[in-house]
Amino acid sequence: METTFFLIMGWCGTGYPGWLRDLLKKWPPPPPDPEPWRHISIIVLGLVAGLIGGHFFSNAIVENQFFAGQRAIAAGLFAFGVSNMATGIASSLKR
Repeated sequence: METTFFLIMGWCGTGYPGWLRDLLKKWPPPPPDPEPWRHISIIVLGLVAGLIGGHFFSNAIVENQFFAGQRAIAAGLFAFGVSNMATGIASSLKR
């Protein structure tokens, strides 16, 4: 159950490439890319980064009393952040 939660948080932390630029532009959005393999690879990277980040953080705070009762939420937010940072760096490097 925890693994599924980390995967979901990793998926949610994945911002598609150019999301801020698209947000600031006027509508309608541009047509979709005919070859979405780069976008799919970024999504998979986000899933893996969220899973790994969540598990590492969850294992690091097992005995910490500061996170008592909130371990899953804290690890999920960490998974979200790791996924967001990893996919942001990867999408900026692929240009």
